[in-house]
Amino acid sequence: MSIRAIETSYAGHRFRSRLEARWAVFFDSLGMRWEYEPQGYAVGPDGARRPYLPDFFLPEQRLWGEVNGSEQQLDVELVFHAAIPHYGLPNPAGPHVFSEHQVQLLILGPVERVSALVDAKTGEHAGYSQPTHTVLSFRKGDVFQGTASFYATGIDIEPDGGLVGDDGPDIRWNTRGSEWGNWVCGGVLLSEDRDEDVYAGYRAARSARFEHGQTP
Repeated sequence: MSIRAIETSYAGHRFRSRLEARWAVFFDSLGMRWEYEPQGYAVGPDGARRPYLPDFFLPEQRLWGEVNGSEQQLDVELVFHAAIPHYGLPNPAGPHVFSEHQVQLLILGPVERVSALVDAKTGEHAGYSQPTHTVLSFRKGDVFQGTASFYATGIDIEPDGGLVGDDGPDIRWNTRGSEWGNWVCGGVLLSEDRDEDVYAGYRAARSARFEHGQTP
């Protein structure tokens, strides 16, 4: 039996799930512009193209965003094809190129807790432990799985996390690595006090209450 997500209204949009709405709250908390389901595309190689409607587009970061509560709900082959520029998602803001990688897609899992860190010796505040999320990028014919973490004014991306396939298009299932979108506790970023806004953003998204479809 499948569990049906609860549609939720927020900021003039009707989100398909509360998790999507929580990520919109998070983006708003950080002052990041977002568009919800702006455009659908047919992605994949000729003869196997499939419709795909990404959840978010972040124009300032030039990234598409896909939200899933668990990897079991994620169509891995579809988002893999979406990350290959010549038959995947186009980028209306221009390519996001970092370290020769064309970063295409940010995959977001549950909105996890962010913990305040305390120096064991002094008892003083020592920053925050915050989640990392998955990004898919393309470089020289190959698709790579990397990580992304948020900071006060944007996103910090490490695209070179591992090769997961090529534009054959073949997914290397045996070397694919960690679950996409749910690296929330794997690879912890220790942020500085200047990222207090990120901590507040995660907290606002987690604590948002959407009663009867209304705004939090």
